[in-house]
This record gives sequence, C-alpha cells and structure tokens, in this order.
Amino acid sequence: MTLPLKRSPREVARALQTWLARLPTDWPPADPETTHFCRQRLDAFADEAVLTAKLTSDLGNRPWRPLGHVLAVISENDHLGVVAALVAAALTGNRLTLKSRTGRAALESLRNALAWDETACRIADWDSRAQNDDAVLDGVDAIVAAGSASLIHHYRRTAVPSVRLIEYGPQMSAAYVAVWPDSATEQTACVDALVRDTTLFLQNVCSSPQFVLVPDKAIARALFSALAARLSTLPPLPEEIRLQQSIKAQELRMLARLEKAGEADELAIDTDTGWAVAYAPADSSLWMPRGFRLVIGNVGNIDTLRKNFPPLQTLGIWPSPENFPEEEMALHCCRLGRMHERPATAPHDGQLELAQWVRFVSCAPS
Repeated sequence: MTLPLKRSPREVARALQTWLARLPTDWPPADPETTHFCRQRLDAFADEAVLTAKLTSDLGNRPWRPLGHVLAVISENDHLGVVAALVAAALTGNRLTLKSRTGRAALESLRNALAWDETACRIADWDSRAQNDDAVLDGVDAIVAAGSASLIHHYRRTAVPSVRLIEYGPQMSAAYVAVWPDSATEQTACVDALVRDTTLFLQNVCSSPQFVLVPDKAIARALFSALAARLSTLPPLPEEIRLQQSIKAQELRMLARLEKAGEADELAIDTDTGWAVAYAPADSSLWMPRGFRLVIGNVGNIDTLRKNFPPLQTLGIWPSPENFPEEEMALHCCRLGRMHERPATAPHDGQLELAQWVRFVSCAPS
C-alpha cells in the first residue's frame, strides 16, 4: 500500500529534528558563519508550532489540493531554499523532483526522515546545459525555478501552458547607512552588521546587499576605510571568483586613470580573500562583482534612485528602519544585520510560499 505524501506539521518537525541530529556539523558546505547561520535557522524552523502557524498563515481555512508533481530547480547557493522545497512538498502533499548537485546525500537523508521513497521524492542531478527538456518535464504539474534570469527564461520557454511556474528570479537587495556613529563601539557594530549581511552565503542570495547607500562622501570615506581594514578577515571567495575580482579591479583602476576620474582610495581589494570595497555615484561604472559598493545618494530621494536601481527585495537600514516608507523602495525593510532573518510566517518573496504549491478549490454546500 502506498503511503500518502502529505505530512502533518508534527511529522515534518520531527523529521527535521531527526535529520539535523544526524547531519555532520559541517553541513551545509560553506564558510563557518554561513553553516552556523543555516543550522540555527533550521533548528528554529523544526518546530511544530512554527510549521502550524506557517500553514495557517499561507493557506488559512480555504479548501485546497496539491498541484501534483512539482519539479524544483533551486540554486544550491541558497542552502535553506533546497530544504524549504522538501518541507513545502511534505506539508502540501506534492510529489517532488528536486535537482541537487553538491548536497544530494544530505537531502536524501531528509527524504528518508520524512518516510518518503524515490517515487514520492526523486533527488537527482543532470547537466542543465544538455538536458532533455521533454524527459525532465514529463508529468510535471508545476516548476519551482529559483536562480538566474536565464534559468527562469528557459522554463518559461519550455514549459507547456498547463504547468504552473513558481518563479524566484534574481532580485536585488541593499543596505543603507544613514549616519556614521560617533563612538568607536557603534562604528564597529555598524560594520559588523554590514559585513554579516554581505558575507553570509558569500553574497549569493537575493537578500544579500549588492550595494550600500550612504548620504554623503564623508560617510562614504569613513565606511570605506573601516571596510577596507576588514577585507583580509572575511571568508575567502572561491578561487575562480577571486581571480575574476582581481582582473576586474585592474580594469576599473585603468578606466579611472584613462578618464582622469576618481581617487586612489576609491577601490580596495584583498587578493587573498577576493573581497573588495569601492565608492562612487549611483551612475558610476565602478562596481566590483562581489563586495561592498558604496553608492553616494540619499535613500529619501526615491525618484533619483529608481533611475539606476530596480525595486529592492530587502533593504537593511542602520541604525533603524523606523519611519521609513519601505513600500516605495523595497518589499521588506529591517535593521542592518538582519537581512536574512525573515520570520517563517512573514509574506515571502523568495522561499516556502505554500499558497503557490496548492490549488484552492470551491466546495459546494452539503
């Protein structure tokens, strides 16, 4: 007899707890701070009350049924996102095919803890560049595509109209340092918060700040100096990215000399870690692929900023997001240092939106 796919919040919470207890301490495979952060978030999520509240918040009392077979292709830079896909499938009773390259063994362990077999949850790897789309999409009722713009566009082209597309494309987040603190203690706290939000996940997820707004050049210089002194202490970027960073830094320095623009201290890079910091006006080309881009401009001037940047997913503000019109500039505002910490029951723009995993139905009165 085939067991039902759907799991209750209690069953999912127990499965997560069992799975986390058996995992090696170095999972997910990342720098120590990211690994620690992910484990803390998952420990908090493995709670029946949290999962029950999530079901109630997302689905309410409306009748619904599963979509059927969901294909999830999620960037594994988002270590929490791939786990969230398994949890969402379990809570909604969907059959799941999940693509995984680096974390396959750990996800298979979670599947086992949920008492699922291969037919209920297939965790597989394939080469996306040469995949057989007909085979991959055979029998699929919905696709969760979370990653690059090219990934989103590929499944828009290949999926038939009856397949629901659940898209989490690349979005941009930012930080805003409204004031530079007077005390050294508060200055350190500000830099710590910015470094934490930027380096967690090695700046690879949508809630990572891609630029830092500062209201004037004085604050930009102070923040630049503080960040430049920290670059050598940050978790090293992968070797290929470190090389790209060095090449880009050389290009930008040459461009600045040719244009006779900028000053020598507008760009700093640590070649051992690969992290960089630069500051420039919003319309400048002085932008490293990874690191801290300090953009001189007032966050209150929404119209000017919109010309150069898209609407933001998350805006982390120092010292406080109070009295900020977040709906004008960002989907979510928070205190700097907490950009990756949205509550499970908050409206999401990136992961575990259970309403996307079901079809709401009408029930005729009896």
